[in-house]
Amino acid sequence: MPFAGTRKLINYLKLFLTQNNIKMGRDALFNLLRNRGLLIRKTKQFHITTDSKHSFRKSPNLLENLDIQHAEQAFVSDITYIKTDQGHAYLALVTDAYSKKIMGWSFDDNMKVSMVKQALKMAHKNCRFNHKSIIHHSDRGKQYCCPDYTEFANKLGFVMSTTQKSIHTKMLLQKESMEY
Repeated sequence: MPFAGTRKLINYLKLFLTQNNIKMGRDALFNLLRNRGLLIRKTKQFHITTDSKHSFRKSPNLLENLDIQHAEQAFVSDITYIKTDQGHAYLALVTDAYSKKIMGWSFDDNMKVSMVKQALKMAHKNCRFNHKSIIHHSDRGKQYCCPDYTEFANKLGFVMSTTQKSIHTKMLLQKESMEY
């Protein structure tokens, strides 16, 4: 049974272990299998959506010490992977950093620049206030740093901002939501 997990394996072996006076629980079996290199490797449960190894210009991080005081002062953008029955897809979101409201989104089976542009266009259209120079913050993914996207965002009046280290925008949003 090459792909039976350890929890199932201990149930299959119970009778044999009892008949041979072997006292072994689940944890001991895990350790035995681990030491012999027999554990099944877990398949990764995530999909990388950020490719920050590119030659495009990365904007400064304008959110680092910013006190966000009102809606539509800063938008945070990111792409997430969604597993579907037909394969996989991507969801680009533009979220208001103050209200946590999703201002724009786009769903597609690829991570092309057109998808994130569509989400930003929707976010711009959904703005209720007429603020000038809304900060657009994102990770350092190539979709957000490429000239096609940055020029598009600048024409809509956004000021670009990107994380500078390996901290993803998702972590920034999680940290802010924990403060509530």
